[in-house]
Amino acid sequence: MTAQDSIILNGVPYFLAEPCSVIRLLELLNMKGNPVVVEHNGSALLPRDFSRVTVVPGDTVEVVSIVAGG
Repeated sequence: MTAQDSIILNGVPYFLAEPCSVIRLLELLNMKGNPVVVEHNGSALLPRDFSRVTVVPGDTVEVVSIVAGG
């Protein structure tokens, strides 16, 4: 894996051979449909933007699951 084919996902390199939408990335992570907060290159995204924002190798993405409880 090289920087040319990976993103930084939650602080760790993650193989991503080609650009994809945030929603596709969530599918790859088995998180589609789960309540999550996503930050892409330092900007928080609204869920309505997940299908419009493209993640490319070299990007930084943070994905945090939202869980209820106390």
